Amino acid sequence: MFPFGDIQKTFGAGGELLLKLRADTPDEIDLTKPVFITIDGAPVPFYFKSFVARGAKRAVVVFDDMETQRLAEALVGKTLWLPEAKAAATTGHPELTGYTAYDRQHGELGEVAGIVYFPNNPCLQIIFHGRELLVPFHTSIVVKINARKRTLETVLPDGLLEIE
Repeated sequence: MFPFGDIQKTFGAGGELLLKLRADTPDEIDLTKPVFITIDGAPVPFYFKSFVARGAKRAVVVFDDMETQRLAEALVGKTLWLPEAKAAATTGHPELTGYTAYDRQHGELGEVAGIVYFPNNPCLQIIFHGRELLVPFHTSIVVKINARKRTLETVLPDGLLEIE
C-alpha cells in the first residue's frame, strides 16, 4: 500500500472530509477504484462518492455509505492508502527519503534511502548498520509515519534483521 493523503477534518454535514494530499500523489487517480483506510489494524476499502480538488494539495471527499457528519468524524486523522498496483505506477516517494526508521522492538534502524518496487511488494530501502535492509512497505509492518518529525515506525517480522 502507498499513502496518498491524510484526512484532516470534517467539512460539512453531509459526510464531507478535507483531505491533504501527499507530495507524490499521482496526477490521475481512478475514482471508481477503492482506497484503503486502516481500521482496527486491517485495511478497509472505501469508494469515493465525490472528490473535489481544492488546489494542488487538498480535496474535499465523500465516501459511499459515509454521508453523515457522525460517520465521517470517525475517519478524521486517518491516512488513505492506494493499492500496490497504483503505487507501483508512481515515480517515487520523495517525502519518505531521508526519514529515520524506527522499530518498536529494535529501536532506530537507519535512514530511508528510497523505495524499491518488486511486483506486488514495494519495499523501503533502509541503510542499517552500513548495509541495505529491504522492509516490505505494508501497513502491517510500517505502522506509523510522522511527517513533522520525518520518522516512520515499524513492527518488523522476526528474523528480518538477520537476512543478509
